[in-house]
Amino acid sequence: MRIDEILAFNERFVEQTHLPTIGHAPRKQMALVTCMDCRLVQMFEQALGLERGDVLELRTAGATISEEEREDGANDLHANSTALIASMQALGVDPQKLIEQEELGDMQGLLRWLGAFNDVHVNIREVVNVIRRSPYLPRIPVHGLVIDIITGKLEMVDRG
Repeated sequence: MRIDEILAFNERFVEQTHLPTIGHAPRKQMALVTCMDCRLVQMFEQALGLERGDVLELRTAGATISEEEREDGANDLHANSTALIASMQALGVDPQKLIEQEELGDMQGLLRWLGAFNDVHVNIREVVNVIRRSPYLPRIPVHGLVIDIITGKLEMVDRG
């Protein structure tokens, strides 16, 4: 979609739509860490029974938290480096140049730096533990769930 099409659509949207006024604080006093996968955009809130303004959504790549914020040794990485290299090259990124520039050592260092993971369940448990241990957050229940990108079904991975 080109920018002119986006602007024209937005003009019609604003003329035809009256959005409710909502405050900046989430009504359900809850934050959700979720993947920024574009397939979740329209399905996520519906699958959880949420409406705009109910929760604060923190969208990250893979719903993960970078290695620096994880406990040493907690990130057991077995990602598919061939697929990662192909994806990076398709986007015009040279993985080897990035490894050298960031002094990552090798492909495993790059994967750790990117926060790559092979098992979503392991990643969810690690992210939940990072949030639970954070000295900056109140001691509240933190749960880890996985949503099926095709069906929208939730699976409890870690109950807080």
